[in-house]
Amino acid sequence: MADDVARVVALAWGAEELPQRGPKRELSLERIVEVAISIADAEGLAAVTMQRVAQAFGYTTMAMYRYVASKDDLHVLMIDAIARDVVAVDDEDWRAGLEQWCRWLLDVYRAHPWALDIPVSTEALLMPEQMRVADAALRAMRSLPATPEERLMLLTSLSTFVRGHAAVMREVLDPANALGEGTRAVVREAATPGRFPDLAPLVASGTYLFEVPEGMPIPVDPAQDDLALGLAIWLEGVAATFERGEGREVAPPDPPADAAAALERAEAELRAGIALRKQTQQRLRELERREQTLRKARDTAKEAAKAAQRASRAG
Repeated sequence: MADDVARVVALAWGAEELPQRGPKRELSLERIVEVAISIADAEGLAAVTMQRVAQAFGYTTMAMYRYVASKDDLHVLMIDAIARDVVAVDDEDWRAGLEQWCRWLLDVYRAHPWALDIPVSTEALLMPEQMRVADAALRAMRSLPATPEERLMLLTSLSTFVRGHAAVMREVLDPANALGEGTRAVVREAATPGRFPDLAPLVASGTYLFEVPEGMPIPVDPAQDDLALGLAIWLEGVAATFERGEGREVAPPDPPADAAAALERAEAELRAGIALRKQTQQRLRELERREQTLRKARDTAKEAAKAAQRASRAG
């Protein structure tokens, strides 16, 4: 392997051979990454060390280095592995497609919050699964009248937005960081309209103190609900910039160079179409179940209203 080729990237793409004679068959790059992820999910990223992973297999730390050159490389492999099941996106409606992509990415961060502790690196962006993630986002933007370079810049902006949102929500929703009533009382008393004329009403309502104001429904999923507003604003800004501009046309992907490449693309398009259809069917089933729940709640409320009306008449 050339000196200027990152080993972790070469390993991921199969450009460098893995050890043929490991200590035992159960030790492999895939299993090492799986164990590292399970440790991080349970105890956080700081618990993932080469020694700790080696102990899970009953081997010495040196055995790990036959497969992974460093802990940083292991982190890159972990980040890539958790993105393996890339979401299916709508490639005919760029707004819907990008929303699907963003919600999927947020769910990945929530399932593996330690991923937010790993710095973004150029090597990580060149890994197979990460490139599939990028390809899915660009697929979602097929109907957006923007150049490929502009779409890539939008992808960078959007992924930064979702990552930042996930990082903030991780801290806000962590039970360990919950505010005590005493703390809230101190802030309420201090945040007077004279001192904070625009912020004081939000403190008084509880919104700024991470409380649900009286009369407002309790959010089922605060992280996704908060994402929705920011994403709607972001998408509206993109529409104002690109869709309403003059002289812009949607640029289709370049045609494959040969028959083999054309077949590969056709198979990829078919897989994407099937995945989107399955995802849509699943979402439809979820919406149908939600509708049933809402209907039951409506029926219960209706019966309660009738009972109250009867009681009022009898009184």
